[in-house]
Amino acid sequence: MTGRVVKGIGGFYFVHDGDNVVMGKARGKLKRNKELIYVGDIVDYDIDANDSDGECVINSVIERKNYLSRPPVSNLDMLVVVFSLVHPEVNYPVIDKLIAACEQKGIEPAVCISKVDLADKEEIRMVQEIYSRIYPTACVNALTGDGIEDLTKIISGKNVALAGPSGVGKSTITNHLLDDEDLKVETGDVSDKTRRGRHTTRHVEIFTLSDGTKLYDTPGFTSLELTETEPSEIGGLFKEIREFAEACRYSDCMHINEPECGVKEALEKGELSESRYNSYVLMTEEAKKWLK
Repeated sequence: MTGRVVKGIGGFYFVHDGDNVVMGKARGKLKRNKELIYVGDIVDYDIDANDSDGECVINSVIERKNYLSRPPVSNLDMLVVVFSLVHPEVNYPVIDKLIAACEQKGIEPAVCISKVDLADKEEIRMVQEIYSRIYPTACVNALTGDGIEDLTKIISGKNVALAGPSGVGKSTITNHLLDDEDLKVETGDVSDKTRRGRHTTRHVEIFTLSDGTKLYDTPGFTSLELTETEPSEIGGLFKEIREFAEACRYSDCMHINEPECGVKEALEKGELSESRYNSYVLMTEEAKKWLK
């Protein structure tokens, strides 16, 4: 039989077969090979005939579409990068690095601007314009739920997780998305001293919404590392830079000091946002340091 791992706690895994959830453990060979089981994995399993409670034994993990090590999740279709413009203030390089990591790992990025009731409307419009030209984008008031319908349309039918800095309202947004009141997750306030949020989710769990969306509720999902990335590869992780680079004179153009650069021309014309370009330059410099 096959099913999806929807939760893992203390060496026990909860597998959903499409109708029911059964609890079980990994077969000995998986433990001996130190093969990890991630929430989101599609697994082959058997019901343990010797167990009166009908628990299962996981035999193997079916090849993953993708996976992330921290938090340990797999087979994501989309990652929604959530950030606010105030309380906490947005750090564009951190947001753009999250998006770039999605591009690298074959996960579709989307953007959710939260706490729009607290931010300047013109700033919201400018930021929305930057990202909506590139990725699906929603603006949400997490307290009232305004904008949740737009986010629901973006994630509908996908395997999706929310990521972003602490305190931007990920747990509150999750609660608006959940259909069942009994599934509501714990939320935390932003610290008055640090203006940063407190982590509230303690383990990874997948909730299935009424439209078939599988929502991964994850703890501490604030960053993703770009693994073994050459400086020349960073531009390929920015969707708009990939497109503007087609107009560059040189095929190996780094879009920083080279002449006749399509990317810099787009920047000068206002077709490429300055914040996105600055994030690209910063990430390229970081990649150079990793090589040393």
